Amino acid sequence: MIRRYLLQDTNYHYSILEAETGEEGLALCKSAKPDCILLDYDLPDLDGLAVLNALTSDDGTVPYAVIMLTDQGNEAIAQQATQHGAQDYLVKGEMTAGNLLRAIHNAIERTMMRQIMEQQHRNLAQRNQEIQAFAYALAHDLRAPLRAIGGFAQIVEQDYRTQLDENGLRYIQRIIQSSRQMDRLIDELLSYTRLEHRTLRRKPVDLTYVVQQVLEQLAERIAATAASIIVPTSLPVIYSDQTLIQQIILNLVSNALLYHRPGNAPRVELQCILQHQDCLLAVSDNGIGIAAAYQERIFQVFQRLHSEDEYPGTGIGLAIVKKAVDMMGGQVWFESIVGQGSTFYVKLPSVAESA
Repeated sequence: MIRRYLLQDTNYHYSILEAETGEEGLALCKSAKPDCILLDYDLPDLDGLAVLNALTSDDGTVPYAVIMLTDQGNEAIAQQATQHGAQDYLVKGEMTAGNLLRAIHNAIERTMMRQIMEQQHRNLAQRNQEIQAFAYALAHDLRAPLRAIGGFAQIVEQDYRTQLDENGLRYIQRIIQSSRQMDRLIDELLSYTRLEHRTLRRKPVDLTYVVQQVLEQLAERIAATAASIIVPTSLPVIYSDQTLIQQIILNLVSNALLYHRPGNAPRVELQCILQHQDCLLAVSDNGIGIAAAYQERIFQVFQRLHSEDEYPGTGIGLAIVKKAVDMMGGQVWFESIVGQGSTFYVKLPSVAESA
């Protein structure tokens, strides 16, 4: 048993509970919830490691500050105890009031800090879940009236257009346009929110297939703008997350189609270079470019540089690109000249394979 005077002969006051056996000690821990446990390895019924294992929670952590006490020569056992959740160990023959006091205080402090960090992590996870649930509920609650507004506005435009004057028809068309814009905003906001909670799924990704899927999604806009899309005949297969890669390319090409110069058909070129264990994607356009004053905040959510009338958009596309790239441990940056165009670069870690 621990010599009580080692704890009593200090400026601190301790409430000391003692148990003769491991089973008694476990029962005492369950009822008293001590701040610190001085656990002797040599117990009459269980060894200290067995007691430590019994104290371990389902998540693999020990919810107490535990100091293992061993005899001379049992340091290996004590080290094993620290690997399984004990905060410290002391050799009984070398124990003094000083080193015991320091061990107790350090063990309690480390345990409290760990518990605080775990609680903060749980709180953060709960807040993230609440934010996601709020976003989904908000999107659902917004969509129902929004689609009703857009749907009835289209009915008015189709069935009553001959009864509307020029201003009335323009107002109805503005309502339809704004409702569609809001619907796109909700979609992209949900996409951004989902990224916060998404688990990476890395696998071989055929970039040729991904780009084809993106161009099929954008076929109507490509045709409407008479855009030229230049893509290499063969793109590599990389080891990455296909969904995130597709979101990145979709948003970059969408922006290139959107921000073209008036009177000039968009020209979008995609390139891919393998650099050791990295994949460097580049999407270039001949659009309006980005002024230097705005380049620092271009990847922030809801950052729009132009009015809705000039270039309709949500201001979330590049934020999605940045979030997806960050999740995969990559980098994104761009080069731009106002009036000439921009090139966006995405560098992703990847084990490359031959296409």
